Amino acid sequence: MQRLDPFKREALVVLYWHRMVSTDQVRRLIAPTAPTRTVQHKLRALKSDGLVDGLDRHHAPRTWHVTESGAELVEESGRVDARPYRIPQAAVVELLQEHTLDVVETGIAFTAAARRRGDECGPLSWTPEVAHRFRDGRGRRQGVVIADAVLDYVLDEDGRRSQRTFFIELDRATMPVARLAQKLRSYVQYYEYVPGKPNSGGRPAWRSRYARFPRLLIVLSGAAEHVLERRLTDLRAYARAMHGLALAGDRVCTLGTTLRRLRDHGPTADIALPLLADNGAPVSAFAWPKTGDS
Repeated sequence: MQRLDPFKREALVVLYWHRMVSTDQVRRLIAPTAPTRTVQHKLRALKSDGLVDGLDRHHAPRTWHVTESGAELVEESGRVDARPYRIPQAAVVELLQEHTLDVVETGIAFTAAARRRGDECGPLSWTPEVAHRFRDGRGRRQGVVIADAVLDYVLDEDGRRSQRTFFIELDRATMPVARLAQKLRSYVQYYEYVPGKPNSGGRPAWRSRYARFPRLLIVLSGAAEHVLERRLTDLRAYARAMHGLALAGDRVCTLGTTLRRLRDHGPTADIALPLLADNGAPVSAFAWPKTGDS
């Protein structure tokens, strides 16, 4: 890694960590003021070195991912934890590609806000595809909910700094609303899961990983904005009608937004629809809407 210049080192780590990133996303994550041509040149140089490879997208900018050699170099550097997967080019299908890029775009919305505000959230502040295992209320059936990303953000409010963690769920208008609502239920089950015998009064499993239970942010993309807005409204109605789910709103903060709204206005604006709270007025992604509000 030392033989690479700082930009190339950072780009290689970012590509390794996030699997697939477009040219413009690399620029906005690492060097927002750099000309696109400079970023393209450096990525092509990494490709010439056999460390990354590029994929052309239909009517869209090229995306990049590390090669086996690039992955080995990052892992040897110890900059980040080793990821348990590789992405061979033959396995990169259009749906996976667009979904992955939209998850990265979600993270960029937070990093851009942090840059503007003086908060802390960088290119490696979110981890893609994090699995969380739990058992049902009777402790019999095992389940797993895999967050598309777990994102950490340090919010600075007039010198008072606080850590916020998010479960990010990205849906490109491919999942039925009913199934999205079931995902909400899985997060509530994970919140309630205590390893060992049921009702034993033990420590919830999530406390071994998080200081506070992360808030869940569902981000919709992949369709016209009016379609996504309608899906958000339907999701809220469906979730609040599910038995026992609305009652969890004071324990599990669940919000929904669109990628366009998040990208255009940032997470600190009132861009998120509370999915379980009584009051459905849009709030900041950092707000905690309470049940029982009028």
